[in-house]
Amino acid sequence: MNIARFLKEQRIDLELDALFDDDERPASMELLTAHMCSLLEQSEQIVNATRLRTDLMNAQRRDPSLLGQGLAMPHVRTLQARRPVLAVGVSRAGLPLDTPDDEPVRLVIALVGPSYDDKQYLQIYKLLSERLLQDGTLEAVLGADEPGQVVRALSG
Repeated sequence: MNIARFLKEQRIDLELDALFDDDERPASMELLTAHMCSLLEQSEQIVNATRLRTDLMNAQRRDPSLLGQGLAMPHVRTLQARRPVLAVGVSRAGLPLDTPDDEPVRLVIALVGPSYDDKQYLQIYKLLSERLLQDGTLEAVLGADEPGQVVRALSG
């Protein structure tokens, strides 16, 4: 399976730090999730952007996807996605969110997929997890200067 089928360059933000530069907008999982939704919404595979935001926010409230080791992976299966869609955000400085290991979040991968297609959704989730554990993949994504480098790194 090729991750590039689900991740397009316009849904990659290499400047997440800019989102939290303002002292009046402290880093929060809610703000980060809303931003990732704005990236996901750029896909023609998203049916209703407002409902997608609600579904992803509710999923994060129930079970925050702050995995530790600098990684967050918000995800939800929803009727608002026709097929799986990915978005990626990179923070050079690290976002000070409440993670299990107290490491700042440097990589965010958002995954949404249709609620009626568990198989493909789970395959993508598993594949991403395996790729991020491979030597050099995480470093390649975090060191990317352009979105195409992120797509290539995650595609293997």
